[in-house]
Amino acid sequence: MTDLDLPERLRAVLGVDPAARALELDGRWCAWGDLAAGARALDERLRSIGAPEGARVGVVMRNRPGVVGAVIGALAGRYGIVSLSHLQPAEALARDVRELDLVAVVADPADWEPESLRAAARSAGVLGLSVPAYEPAAYTVVTGCALDPGVVAARAQPGVAVSMLTSGTTGPPKRVPIGYRNLAASFAGTAHYESGRPWQPRLRSGVAILVAPVLHTSGLFRLLLNLLEGRSVAMLERFTVDGLVRLVTAYDARVLALTPTSLRMVLDAGVDPQVFARVRAVVCGTAPLRPELARRFEYAYDVAVLVMYGATEFAGGIAGWTMKDWERHRDDKRGSVGRVHPGVDVRVRDPETGEPVPPGEVGRLDVRTPQSPDPDRWQETTDLARVDEDGFLWVVGRTDDVIIRGGFKVSAGAVAEVLKGHPSVRDAAVVGLPDVRLGEVPVAAVEVADGAAFDPAELETWARARLTPYQVPVRFLAVDALPRTPSLKVSQQLLKAMLA
Repeated sequence: MTDLDLPERLRAVLGVDPAARALELDGRWCAWGDLAAGARALDERLRSIGAPEGARVGVVMRNRPGVVGAVIGALAGRYGIVSLSHLQPAEALARDVRELDLVAVVADPADWEPESLRAAARSAGVLGLSVPAYEPAAYTVVTGCALDPGVVAARAQPGVAVSMLTSGTTGPPKRVPIGYRNLAASFAGTAHYESGRPWQPRLRSGVAILVAPVLHTSGLFRLLLNLLEGRSVAMLERFTVDGLVRLVTAYDARVLALTPTSLRMVLDAGVDPQVFARVRAVVCGTAPLRPELARRFEYAYDVAVLVMYGATEFAGGIAGWTMKDWERHRDDKRGSVGRVHPGVDVRVRDPETGEPVPPGEVGRLDVRTPQSPDPDRWQETTDLARVDEDGFLWVVGRTDDVIIRGGFKVSAGAVAEVLKGHPSVRDAAVVGLPDVRLGEVPVAAVEVADGAAFDPAELETWARARLTPYQVPVRFLAVDALPRTPSLKVSQQLLKAMLA
């Protein structure tokens, strides 16, 4: 997808066969023509208030066809989406609408039910639009635009496709501006996974399955990638094992995109291997994947698990496994996140001195990629990584999950990975909590494996045999479920609040 003009290609795909099915939720289909009509309807509403190219349009991002139609319409019209979360409290959503300098807000009728959102839209003077779940073109005006034309014109960021919320695993989510050019480069970066045929506006016969939330980069990226390729999409509003089984059984999807948590949920549910008989590979990202979990899934379902690595700041993935690499290196490179995409550069530096480290040594990872807002600048990540002599990238921890215990640095993620190796632990997370004497101490929360007993003393013994004394958590607590973000990552922020 080199030289991709995303709005132009979206419009081209929407016009190929208006009657063909495009998007499914809960067994109900919307046609490509429905999405095209929704795009035109949104464009007409925005033009009526004088919204220019790049105008900031807030979209409450739900996995529903009406909202997806709004996303497509905003991108096809070269507006700038500002992602809003329906998962936050109503007053927090209202505050976003008041403070984000929007010209319009698009939301599902369910999101408009609280008076707080309607009042916020009125006080901000923005155009409020409601779009039904299954009718992408049936817009209703909730609040009229009261902004002066000059204000509308000023609330624009030409070239920005979406200000995307990060997942908020280690702190409050923030918005990262992703340009149309950055998205184009990200889609081009996936080209080496494909057949390499020249792009042309056509519809494909298969149905892609989307279980990730479009609220976050991984879900939005996969949605747009499939729609740009002319592939219809069947999606879940939120991930459940039963929902995944229904979609995989109904549609001939050869590649799935799942999170590590989703893989474990499928295994824990004992899903019949026959369900995945037609699936060739599972692409797995958004959070670290334990090699043992990948092996279990591959053994149970005879499906390749292909790890990918990326971030919102990079508009998607910048490294990953191909089937060819998996076939050749799944045993000796297991645990790696694959090789970097063509056109992407990485380097590893000593966190203290900033000097590059030799191949195989761990340091802070820097990335330079055309997917970033400044493609010529090295971007410092919070990941600790190494690159081996064959070019495989290994992400081994984070610099922002460090707990300072009496002057000693403890990686919360590294400690959690050790605990996950105990047979009684299904999943684990570690956070730092305040301590009068040491400043901060590690505390572990674990989900207990089915049929296992929770024994804090045994977990402590396990940890002491594998960690230095200052890394061992001071407490081990069992929880029914670790708090998670919509992309199923463990939320450090929510876990701290739970344990405190």
